[in-house]
Amino acid sequence: MKFLNKLKANPKKIFLIDALGALLTAILLFGILAQLEKYFGMPSKVLYTLSGVAFCLFIYSISCYQLINLNWKPFLKIIIGCNSIYLLVSMACIVLHSNKLTELGWMYFILEFVVIGILIIVEYNILQSSREKLK
Repeated sequence: MKFLNKLKANPKKIFLIDALGALLTAILLFGILAQLEKYFGMPSKVLYTLSGVAFCLFIYSISCYQLINLNWKPFLKIIIGCNSIYLLVSMACIVLHSNKLTELGWMYFILEFVVIGILIIVEYNILQSSREKLK
């Protein structure tokens, strides 16, 4: 709760957290999972695509963190939407390639879903708390 309250006090930091998470995802997908396809099971072409999307989200989030000072709410709405779409696309990839995924692959993607899901919830809570302050 203290962490969430600190983020609510300085909501711009959520963009930095989002950016670092997206960068980590891009590096893991591109640099590890795609290189070790036989151990994770997801086709490398899919992993490269997801990695590219994650890197674009990194660029967006780090830009928001660096450039936006006042009107951050519309940009946070965009990243919430993008993270949600990324999560749904990842789930679709898992469904399409579930017969190929190894236990390591399942573990990675389940962990990624949990982390991104928590991030989306935190971002949404920050957005909601900023609306409540206006009332």
